[in-house]
Amino acid sequence: MQTDGRSGRPRAAHHLIPSAYFEDLAAGRGGPGTIRFLRRTEYSRRLLLLRALLDTMAATPGALGPLPPVDSAWDTLTAAQEAAPEEFRELLLHPQIGIWLGHSIRRLTHTAWGDGPLWTDLGHLYAVCSVAALRAGLALRTTVPVRDGTAMFPTLGLARLSGRPHWGTAEVVVAEGRLRVDAYGESVGPPEPPGTSGGDAPGWQGLRTLRADAAGRPVAVLLDDIDPYRDLSEPLPARRLGKDRITRWQELFGGALGLLARVDPDTAAAVAEGLRTVTDVEPAPGGVVLSASSGDAFGGVLTSLPPDPVTLAVTLVHEFQHTKLGALLHLLTLEQDSGAERHYAPWRDDPRPLGGLLQGAYAFLGITDFWCRYLDEAPRAERPLAEFEFALRRRQTEEAVRVLAADPGLTGHGRRFLRGMTARLSSWWGDDRIRPDVAALAEFVARDHRTGWRIRHLSPAPEDVRALARAFAAGLPAGFRLARSSVVADLAAPWSHARTWLVRRRLGAPPGDGRPAASVADRALVSGDPAAADAYARLLADDPESADAWTGLVLAADPDGTLLGRPELPRAVHRELRVTGTPADPRRVTLWLASRPG
Repeated sequence: MQTDGRSGRPRAAHHLIPSAYFEDLAAGRGGPGTIRFLRRTEYSRRLLLLRALLDTMAATPGALGPLPPVDSAWDTLTAAQEAAPEEFRELLLHPQIGIWLGHSIRRLTHTAWGDGPLWTDLGHLYAVCSVAALRAGLALRTTVPVRDGTAMFPTLGLARLSGRPHWGTAEVVVAEGRLRVDAYGESVGPPEPPGTSGGDAPGWQGLRTLRADAAGRPVAVLLDDIDPYRDLSEPLPARRLGKDRITRWQELFGGALGLLARVDPDTAAAVAEGLRTVTDVEPAPGGVVLSASSGDAFGGVLTSLPPDPVTLAVTLVHEFQHTKLGALLHLLTLEQDSGAERHYAPWRDDPRPLGGLLQGAYAFLGITDFWCRYLDEAPRAERPLAEFEFALRRRQTEEAVRVLAADPGLTGHGRRFLRGMTARLSSWWGDDRIRPDVAALAEFVARDHRTGWRIRHLSPAPEDVRALARAFAAGLPAGFRLARSSVVADLAAPWSHARTWLVRRRLGAPPGDGRPAASVADRALVSGDPAAADAYARLLADDPESADAWTGLVLAADPDGTLLGRPELPRAVHRELRVTGTPADPRRVTLWLASRPG
């Protein structure tokens, strides 16, 4: 670690971002050279976080409980870095070590909690020391915490000790290129030959490896199902994947990297340079694929098992975009905002802060790029759906970028970054490979989501709602100027997304499991049946607050989009009429509001 010779403390260093790398990233790109640069900067950050963690431990009485003093860890890590700097760098950049560092610092600063005593999280430091010593060929004897009878050694594997106190300690000996864990009369360790990851042995579970080829470049990433710090929040118990699931992961991973190599070799090479771990997570209800990544875990992706290589390729692109932007945000400030959740993000059902909108727009810039490139690769039967995904993601990303451009919270660097995103988006609008009927369906789905979001999360000014209700009851036009609606998030209001599912099925998507239940009204609207408005009105007679039914009614009764900018008005006015004792047909209210100018 770079230290001042007299004080022993880290020396300050600064990274300068080459303009070519910045411009590539702003356009949603970034090849292997850019990723190597970001890994160097992330290594510097990890060193700073490690030093901050050790200093805070030393200043917190009792933080390490029954474990060795923190100075011994510093000595081991410094010796390992000097003896094997590249091995040390690769270890410290392991995504799960980044998650552990962030979690431990938050525990020390009382902004996160754990499932055990403080020292059980902080003491993972000594497992890191053990692997660092093993990689560097150093001898070490130390003590590590035991969590529910297990001790994890990052990049190496999990020791399972049958003595099994819920919280305890175990002795670790590293010597002659071997690591051994001694506790409760047992001695366990990784099988021969030693390495950074490997197979199982009695009392030991190794990390599995996924392998693929990316444009002639071999790729090997760890499929993590055992490290307690593989999630983005609190530590998790190990959840060993079965052989069939491992086989399926390997098939999908190889297929996804092969597909990326064919349609976008540069991105495939960048992913090969930066990706280090994949963590299997449970899907959402209905089998919907979930994925996530974290600024603490450069090179790590969490995802549920996807149904096919295309879905996994899109997921990898999506999360790798977040990874690149997260690393850039550690170097530059792109936005300065209060963090208020106030923006519409077309791919989210909840309001987002400015930073969240920027992250999402950047991720979907990459997704749009993928679908654009995949169009000519897609099998004939899948081509309509690929066109739809390209058109929809292009439309959604363009809307988000437009909102970002209007927000004063972006910094100078942020505006330069956004210009690169905008230029990339502009290059796609001349693409004529999307058939008009498919483009119209993408526009319908985009409008459906935006309308539903506004109905759920925007509240018109109460005085405007009362005035509109009085005008409607008196048979007067609704021609007066209205104040802007306020964001009042309703996170409990359910979303069915049934109409989007119907559109995708119409374009050839497989039925899938757990699909949303589409109502008669939804089917009528998607098929263009004029009876849809009546069908939604009947649904509202049973539940006059249904956000989903109001969304459908606005889309059906206002096909020209007059209410697109204020679709939250009909439900609010209808509610006011009910409260004041003058209930009205929701269709009449909607049509009346659609007739107002402006």
